Amino acid sequence: MNKNILIVMGGGLMVAILVAMLVKFGMSSGPVKVVEEGKVEILVAARNLKIGEELSNDNMKWVNWPEGSVFGAAIRRKSDDQEAKDALEGKLSRSIAEDEPLVKSAIVQEDKGNFVAAILKPGYRAVAISVKAESMVGGFITPGDFVDVILTYRVRMDDNDDPVAKMIIERNVDERATETILQNVRILAIDQTSKAEDQKIKVGKTVTLEVTDTGAESLALASEMGPLTLALRGIGDDKIMSDGARVATDVRMTNINNQLLEEYKKIRSGGGDATSVPSGSVRIYNGANVSTTSNR
Repeated sequence: MNKNILIVMGGGLMVAILVAMLVKFGMSSGPVKVVEEGKVEILVAARNLKIGEELSNDNMKWVNWPEGSVFGAAIRRKSDDQEAKDALEGKLSRSIAEDEPLVKSAIVQEDKGNFVAAILKPGYRAVAISVKAESMVGGFITPGDFVDVILTYRVRMDDNDDPVAKMIIERNVDERATETILQNVRILAIDQTSKAEDQKIKVGKTVTLEVTDTGAESLALASEMGPLTLALRGIGDDKIMSDGARVATDVRMTNINNQLLEEYKKIRSGGGDATSVPSGSVRIYNGANVSTTSNR
C-alpha cells in the first residue's frame, strides 16, 4: 500500500479519536450553566404623569432593573427602607410615561426656567407689588416667609357745602384709614430671587406674593388706592382673623358714614334724637362712643 495513503489514514484516525475524547469530556461535565445578570431597584413613574405634577409616593415606585442596562442618570435605591419621596421631590418640567425611569433633570430647577410658575399652588396667582424699606420690615422678609398685607388710603367724604355736615365730618372722620386686606400670604420672590438661602438681608424694589384670584384683584385695586405695607408673621403662625381676610374697601368708614347720615337727617328734620342735642352743640361719634360738645 502506498506510504502516503497510510499517513493520511493514520492522521484521520487520530483526529477521530481526539473528537471522540472531546465529546466524551463535554458530556461528562454536565449542562452549561447560564449566569443570571444582577438587578438593582430604580425609581420610575407609577402612572402617566403630567407636566407640573408634584412628585409623591403615590405617583412613583421602585422596580427591579437589570444592572447592566441602568444608565447613569437613573435614581438607584440606596436602602430597602428608602421611600420614593426621599429620593426625588419637586414638580415635573415635562410629561413622564408610566414605568419610565425618573431623573433629576425632569424636575423644575430653581435656577432655570420659570421657577415661580412651577411652585405656585393650584388656583393661585403670582402678583408683584412695589415696596420700600419701611414697608417690608427693613429687608428682613425673605422668599418663603408669610405676611399680612396692610393698605393705607385716604378717605373722602362730600359735605355738599352744608356747614353741619362739614362739622360732623371734620370732627369724626380722619383723612386716612388703614386696613388689613390679605392675611397669611406667602412670599414667592424678592426682586429676581426666589430662594431664601440666596437672599441676603437687603431691601428689594418688588415683592412677588402668592394669592388667590380674588386676592390678585384686591392687590390691583389696593395698589391704586394707597401705599401697601407687609407685616411679617412668625414661623408657624397661620391664624386668620375671625372676620376673615379684609378686602380693599372702606366698609368700616362706610358704617360710620351711615351713622352720621342718620343722625344728620334727624338734626335737619328737627325730630327724633335731635331734641336731645342742645342748641349750638354737636354730637361727636368716635367708634362706639358718642359725646356732645358745644360749638360756641
